[in-house]
Amino acid sequence: MIQDRGNIKWASMMLPEHLELLREYKQEHPEQPRELTEWELEELQKAIDQAFNQQLHIKLEVYEDYKITQWTGIIKSINTNELILETLLITKSIPIQSIQSAQLDADYYD
Repeated sequence: MIQDRGNIKWASMMLPEHLELLREYKQEHPEQPRELTEWELEELQKAIDQAFNQQLHIKLEVYEDYKITQWTGIIKSINTNELILETLLITKSIPIQSIQSAQLDADYYD
């Protein structure tokens, strides 16, 4: 089986200045959030609706500040642009379009 070495195979042909510029670029432009498929959006909506209607704890992965952050809590309200999540310490407003995944938090109930 062929294993691709990615960018490593080109590193020997790059100037040190180019490598430094690539490192700087990666720091300034972190990974972008991935586009969710139609099926993933449906599953996301189902989990959020169930958690809100039954007041269950939910674990959300949210893209903010150029990284994925996890939040766990109870959804207190939902409107067209954001949801309000109440955690143990704070109440957090989360933009709906920045949510990457949602699942009912089974660990909380064990």
